[in-house]
Amino acid sequence: MLISLIGRKWRNSQGFTLFELLIVLLIISVISAFVGPRLGGSMSNMELKTAAKRIAASLRYVRSQATWEGTTYVAVFDFSGNRVLFFPVKAPSDEINEDAATDENKTTGVSKTYDLPKTIQLEKAVSDSGEFDSGLFKISFFPEGGSTGGEITLINDRERRYSIKVDFILGTVGLIEGEES
Repeated sequence: MLISLIGRKWRNSQGFTLFELLIVLLIISVISAFVGPRLGGSMSNMELKTAAKRIAASLRYVRSQATWEGTTYVAVFDFSGNRVLFFPVKAPSDEINEDAATDENKTTGVSKTYDLPKTIQLEKAVSDSGEFDSGLFKISFFPEGGSTGGEITLINDRERRYSIKVDFILGTVGLIEGEES
């Protein structure tokens, strides 16, 4: 008897009213208005962190290649092209200029090119020879494990920064979040 009463009540139910549905839609829209922009910002920050980690990993790889192959490798940070080029250099005295990345006489070929995402910029680079914010900046990795060293700062469209530091004696690569200029 009890089961038949419950079944009858369920069959006579009209469902949700239009007012109840409007309230639920209003709550969902208010929540998404606050959560949506936060997710977009975290995506930009995640993109910056990923770019910094990829460059740091590439620098570590280039350092190990220089040691393993017994040749000098160069990482060129192109501020105008917003990219990083990695390649071996035939002779240590070769000068890296604007055309060096494509000049077949200077390199044995570009090993790797990393184009930064549109929301990420190379902000500045610092070495013992000064501070750069345009043109080309290079870090050389030598067969003995050392490097010319330097610090490269990446910035995203939300003014968040990551710095990549390369030790000039050991050639080790470190990543630092939030370095201010």
